[in-house]
Amino acid sequence: MTLSFLFLTLTISLSCLSPFPLFADAALTVPCNSTSQCAVLFRPGSKCNHDGFCTNPFYHGGCLSNLGLTNKTRICNSQDSPDALAKGYCRSSPLGYPEVRLAARNWESANLGAWILQILLSELLDVPTSIEGGSFDVNMNFYDLDNGFDVGNAGVDPALQELQVAHQVQGDCASVTNSREDYQPCMHVNQETYASWYDLSEFKDFIEPVRELGAMTENAWFIPRFAALNDSSLVSYAGLSGEENRRKLAETFKTPTRWGHYCQEYSPTNCAPNSDALAHRPPANDEEADSFFVDGLFYGFFRYTDLHNCDKYPTNCTGHFVDVPCEWITYAPSQLYHNDIAMTTERYTYTEQTQIYRAANATKSPVMYQAYTIDLIYADFVGSDAEFTRVTLPVRTQDCIDARHAHVCGDDFATMIGEAAGSCDTAPEMLKKTLSRAFRTEAFSPDVPPEFWSPAVAAVEQYQITVPQLGQIYTLWFARQTDAWNYDPRDAVCQFVVDNMDMVQSWIPETHPRVVHEAEREEQGLSRAAIALASLALAAILVSMLLTFFKRKTASIYHTQIEFIYLVLGGMLLVTIGAVAFAVDPSDGTCASIYWLTDIGFALQLAPLLHRIKNINRLTSSGNGMQRVRLRLKALYGFAFSVVGVVAMFLTIWYILDQPREAFEYELKTDDVTPQGETIIHSYAYCGSEQQNWHLLSFAWMALILVPGCMLGFITSQVKEDMNDTNSLALTLYFHSAFLLAWFCSYLLLRESDMPKFMIHSSFLLSADTIGALGIYLLPKFLRSGDTIQEEILPDVFVHTTIALLDVQGFSAWSSVREPVQVFQFLERLYASWDVLAAHHGVYKVETVGECYVAATGIPDAQSDHVVRMAKFVSDCCRKMPKFVRKMEEQFGPDTRELQIRAGMNSGAVTGGFLKGKGARFQLFGDTMTTATLIQTNSASGRIHLSQTTAELLLKAGKRRWIMEREEKVHTIEKGEMKTYWLVKGGHGFEDVGSSNGYLSDDESEDGEEESEERWVEFNVGVFKGLLQQILIRRAAGAVNEPFVVPVSMVDKGEMPLSEVQEIIELPKFNKRAAKRQREAENIEIPNKVMDQLKLYVKEISIRYNRNAFHNFAHASYVVMAVTKYLNRIIAATDAGVGKDGERFRSSFQAALHDHTYGIASDALTQFAVVFTALIHDVDHPGVPNPQFIKENSITATKYKNRSVAEQNSFDIAWDLLMEERFTDLLSAICQDSQDLCRFRQLVVNALMATDLGDKEMKALRNGRWDKAFQRGDSSDGASVVTDSTMHDSETARESRDTTSNRKATIVIEHLIQAADVAHMSQHWHIYRKWNERLFRETYAAFREGRANSNPADNWYNGEIGFFNFYIIPLSEKLRDCGVFGPTSDENLNYAVNNRDMWEKNGQAITDEMHKRVEEEYNTVLVAPASKSFEITQEQAMPMPTGSVVEV
Repeated sequence: MTLSFLFLTLTISLSCLSPFPLFADAALTVPCNSTSQCAVLFRPGSKCNHDGFCTNPFYHGGCLSNLGLTNKTRICNSQDSPDALAKGYCRSSPLGYPEVRLAARNWESANLGAWILQILLSELLDVPTSIEGGSFDVNMNFYDLDNGFDVGNAGVDPALQELQVAHQVQGDCASVTNSREDYQPCMHVNQETYASWYDLSEFKDFIEPVRELGAMTENAWFIPRFAALNDSSLVSYAGLSGEENRRKLAETFKTPTRWGHYCQEYSPTNCAPNSDALAHRPPANDEEADSFFVDGLFYGFFRYTDLHNCDKYPTNCTGHFVDVPCEWITYAPSQLYHNDIAMTTERYTYTEQTQIYRAANATKSPVMYQAYTIDLIYADFVGSDAEFTRVTLPVRTQDCIDARHAHVCGDDFATMIGEAAGSCDTAPEMLKKTLSRAFRTEAFSPDVPPEFWSPAVAAVEQYQITVPQLGQIYTLWFARQTDAWNYDPRDAVCQFVVDNMDMVQSWIPETHPRVVHEAEREEQGLSRAAIALASLALAAILVSMLLTFFKRKTASIYHTQIEFIYLVLGGMLLVTIGAVAFAVDPSDGTCASIYWLTDIGFALQLAPLLHRIKNINRLTSSGNGMQRVRLRLKALYGFAFSVVGVVAMFLTIWYILDQPREAFEYELKTDDVTPQGETIIHSYAYCGSEQQNWHLLSFAWMALILVPGCMLGFITSQVKEDMNDTNSLALTLYFHSAFLLAWFCSYLLLRESDMPKFMIHSSFLLSADTIGALGIYLLPKFLRSGDTIQEEILPDVFVHTTIALLDVQGFSAWSSVREPVQVFQFLERLYASWDVLAAHHGVYKVETVGECYVAATGIPDAQSDHVVRMAKFVSDCCRKMPKFVRKMEEQFGPDTRELQIRAGMNSGAVTGGFLKGKGARFQLFGDTMTTATLIQTNSASGRIHLSQTTAELLLKAGKRRWIMEREEKVHTIEKGEMKTYWLVKGGHGFEDVGSSNGYLSDDESEDGEEESEERWVEFNVGVFKGLLQQILIRRAAGAVNEPFVVPVSMVDKGEMPLSEVQEIIELPKFNKRAAKRQREAENIEIPNKVMDQLKLYVKEISIRYNRNAFHNFAHASYVVMAVTKYLNRIIAATDAGVGKDGERFRSSFQAALHDHTYGIASDALTQFAVVFTALIHDVDHPGVPNPQFIKENSITATKYKNRSVAEQNSFDIAWDLLMEERFTDLLSAICQDSQDLCRFRQLVVNALMATDLGDKEMKALRNGRWDKAFQRGDSSDGASVVTDSTMHDSETARESRDTTSNRKATIVIEHLIQAADVAHMSQHWHIYRKWNERLFRETYAAFREGRANSNPADNWYNGEIGFFNFYIIPLSEKLRDCGVFGPTSDENLNYAVNNRDMWEKNGQAITDEMHKRVEEEYNTVLVAPASKSFEITQEQAMPMPTGSVVEV
């Protein structure tokens, strides 16, 4: 016996290590070609999927709807696909029941029971239900799309871990089962529990007491009926025990063999196809190789091993015992050992057990088999010759049952065999249901209304199933024979539920299923009445507003103050709108607005009342009971809106933390049932938050206002009503308090029982409060007769004020070179930034006049610290000005940085008021204003000038460090000599900037050559970007659709640029169709690659400019700015005589503009060429005129034949750079084809060569073209007149007009660039002075370096006058006469004449000052020598220094 049981122990231990495979394939197994085929094989609703297999028909809607018992679809669960709900395959739980998770086990009966419950809960009770398989990949869901039948292992854990997990996550199993990585098996219900497996007392903390399932099963030994018939002694332990039966057992019960093992070891043909009676072929995969039986392919084989060889081992041979899976409990080792039965147990999986029994049936091989009578395999063989035949063991007693020990895999030998007293037969067992405590807790959550508690707990408790009923399901299963291990069991369960619907209905708890119906308010009539009353209150408020306006001059309204009344009425209006919202059917929208309307409305209504009664009380306390109260509006608004702000803050916190939403109260009426048998839950809507304390706080803040108001009203009751409306005011406050008390009591009574009714009551109370307050307070004022008060508006005197005036130093000069729209944009942004600072410091903005900003403190309300406030404000403006102008220079040009503030401050009394008349505005008057103007006028750039009065006030305020006495006295005609002060650095962080001479020097205006040049580069890129975008827009619109013939001279480059100059450059003709389409193309963007090349090109051009004082990149950028301004000022639409009343006139206007500008305005390429010329016209300029340049550089002079040497050199350098390969994309953007390129070159050549006035031949040709174009044969409006004698037909006339127009365009372009080149001479005086001094410095530098014989100072004064008279003024007159500039044509001429007159008056002194300053610099600073040395002769000297860029 000892050796025998050593073998037995070894066998059992090894068998327990085998893995647990799936019960059946989890994939679709029924192939298909069409959905109709699936409908026949399964049921309608099954579809043939893309893999060619039929899907589960119950996935789409459910079991009962598929079989026609209901039209409702099933409830979705967490194991459904994400799109199932959206596609209508399932629906959400209408009552929001929490999901129930059932257990999938590794035997059929438990899984069939799970499916029955899933149908019951999901389709009859609207409870989401899923099934726990023990791992993320195991799917036993009844509604699985793929008909998965992955037998689960949930619930077999000895500690019932899955129920404990549900307890730990408070019933929310979905939170731990929705991902593979964080998966934890979790379930609420183990619907088939074998209580004998567990000590359930250990789990009482997380499971409820077990309940009967209704089914009874028995775990016993069985043999096939044919084996019992062959040897009846095998059915009792008496025929099995003892040594005398050893050989019988060993030779009868052989060891089952796996398919793969059989083919390798026992098949004579190694299972060659169709050569073996037991195996038709070898196994195709590992799964088949491990199988003991595969229907139709391998019928099984029971082998004779040494374990069965009693001849070899007479005392140790044994038979083979097929034991239950390792996860199940077994008593077989103990029963075999203590009953002396010579058999060895081996544990198999449930799948392997069923395969072994089917193999025994197929081969008629006896097998000793332990099974449960509830199993499918047991039912499958009922009535056959392999029917399970019970093997009896010793009679069971209670002592035996108590003494037995259940064996599990891993036990040692002693534990495994247990005690002899426990080796009796097994007893039948009633199956149980085990529920997690979290299941009930979640179903009956206190956070959910009782009407919405889940019926799942009661349904599971009432669920019962018996073994015969399981047998019915097995019968239906076996009968289908379509998809045995996937769809067939599902169909069987569904059919069973339908066939036994009365039984299934008995599991449904009373009053279930339920459905929610929104009930009409029982107080519907009250609701309508509340809305009517609120509407009446609204009408009363609107009428009161109108009456207040029309009676504003009557004594009662006037003395009450219309502003006060409108505040109160505004609050009433909001409250009444809130009353309407309380009465209408609630929604999230109305709920979100109700309390904002009522609380803000009451704040606006009650705060002014409290403020007024408080001021009346103050008057009474001071003994002025006979004086009328006149509320200061600022104080009134301040108090009212402060209260509103606090209330708004409270509401904001309320709405963020617990926003009122549409909520419902529910009532279950058990006798109210739908035709479908659903018990109706009636819902009543109201607005509410989760916490009731918010409403209490709302009542509390109203009481905080009303209680003090009522107390003050009582105290001031002795004040005469005809002086101040004390009595009516107090009565109104009492009335509001009574209303608030009634509202509060209504809330306390109804908040727990009937909140919908509370909303109706609230609407009535709010409307009644409004109507009552109107009747008490305002109605007597409207009815009371009184004289009309004629109020005369008198100016106010403000005694303690400080006035500041801030203007922008250098603004007039800066604005003279900008477009008006740019000037407007700059001032708009500057003043907006100062407005922000004024608001921050409490400064009152009085007005702006041009570039002057006028501000005051101490008005309209007194400010004790008015002088300190103003000092801080002005200091902040000055401190932030440099940063502001640096930012603005990106748009308006680098010289914007030179603008600074010049400020002045004065303190004293002023008179202020509104002057009557049209456009009246508030203004200040008086000596203080006059002095402030003088102080500001005599201030310095970047400085803050203080009057003595202001300085003394700052001293009194303890700000001694803020002021510094001005050294020199200020002399004015109005005030004589004045002692003044500066606000110095240190005051409020103000940094003193700028110099005191009124304008910046060169050193102050530039941060350094590199930085200044980089800023000019960015500015130019911005200009060219706009022009380039216009080229692309017009090209996209097809603006050049009519090709024109390009002369050969334009196509081929001449021997030098000067030789390419043409008398007439042909511009494109106007294209009406393209003009109409241009607006459609206005969103074109310039490619990034083109922009990158544009930036690089401008940068390269800037590098090629020499560091001259005048002829440098900054000068070129100013010329770009000037010529851009000229192009933008070309004639406006009104001057063309064309209306602008709609799109139909757009092309007409453009055509007129084309004609009046000779084609310049409609050709973007021409405009680009002109600005391009301005950019490059002085590239590599030597800093001396052409005659000197010719002498210094003979090679270059020879190349250009001593004509326009500097100009031609500049052109060639810039053009060759543009032609480089790295600028290919830029060039393609500028020029569409070779015609564009030729015209572009011709325009640039003509324009650039026009800047050389020293070439007399070219100058004469230009003058002749001008005379021909504008002085001969022209009409009065500038259009060329063509006579009949010169025109023979219409075609000749058209060509003549085109030629005339092109000639005018050519000469205008040349004069345009000439005017831009010397634009500083026809701009503001300060601009002229600045560039005039730079040119003087450049010329003087040439003289000191030996590149000129005479000192430019000798003839500078007369030279400038001559240049004005003989070039600048005539050029300005030409631009005026050509007519393209419209009303702005005189601007250049006016500036030029004014600058000449100023120069004639002050020029000699200015020349002497410049000469002295520059000479001192050369005498004190060691100037680095030029890069080249030159020998200067008398002939090389510049014959006449001028203030222009033109070399003579």
